[in-house]
Amino acid sequence: MEIKWIPISLLKIADYNPREARSPEVIQSIIETYNSKKLIKPLLVRKTEDGEYEVFDGGTRLEALKILNINEAPCIIYNCNRKEAIEIAAIVHTNREELTPAEKGKFIMRCINEGIWKNVEEAAKALGFSKDTIYDWIREAKIYQVTMNSKLRNLLNRDVKKALGSMPKPVREKIIDELASLPEEIIEKIKKELPKTLNEIVERSYESELDEVLTEFREKISKIIEASPDYSIKFKASSGSIYQIDKVENNIVITIFARNSSTHQLTIPSIDLREFVRKLSRLIE
Repeated sequence: MEIKWIPISLLKIADYNPREARSPEVIQSIIETYNSKKLIKPLLVRKTEDGEYEVFDGGTRLEALKILNINEAPCIIYNCNRKEAIEIAAIVHTNREELTPAEKGKFIMRCINEGIWKNVEEAAKALGFSKDTIYDWIREAKIYQVTMNSKLRNLLNRDVKKALGSMPKPVREKIIDELASLPEEIIEKIKKELPKTLNEIVERSYESELDEVLTEFREKISKIIEASPDYSIKFKASSGSIYQIDKVENNIVITIFARNSSTHQLTIPSIDLREFVRKLSRLIE
């Protein structure tokens, strides 16, 4: 295809360009290469009705050229509509290692939602990847936001992500909320058994009501906690009171250090804990 030099002022990064974050290191590398050898890979663009050009591959190069105050950029112009450009962008970007699995998955879901492909099978065929790979990318995309929670980051290994990504969105979001609300001490205790626990409720998450699935999840987590060695948790609540929870033999001991310096203590037999939690959950839902 012919390479045409187009004024930078007429180039804009397409809103469907899948790259969400542009690495400063990569931009600097492009700048250094251009300064030393005057080399720049052509941008892939399409002309829009307003006379400008959408860049659907080469956004990072465009940013580097702007920093260099270069007036024109080498471009390969595709005579295509928006839908066709999105498909080309998907094919080009999913074959690049520097694009994260989450970015690839998010873009593929967008392509399916916009009718570029009808389903994952069509996407896999068009992109030249297996269905399992496409599903893995989509799962990564679905729970990408969760990894921004530092407390959960170490909890979400590949198996946990796969199980969460297999659940309906309402169930997945509620379970993530449940996990995020747990003290870090508890998270450490359930970390090993969590993949198995989630996989056990994946099928049920499609067949049962949301409340039923959450109840089962809470019961399973409680069993894991009860089976763990004695533990102690201490935290400050929104009211200003400090709570300390200790597991002592077959009992759960809750000590409340109130703001007025008074102390209260409640002992609950471990065997009653699941029922106790269920009753409490009804009061706060």
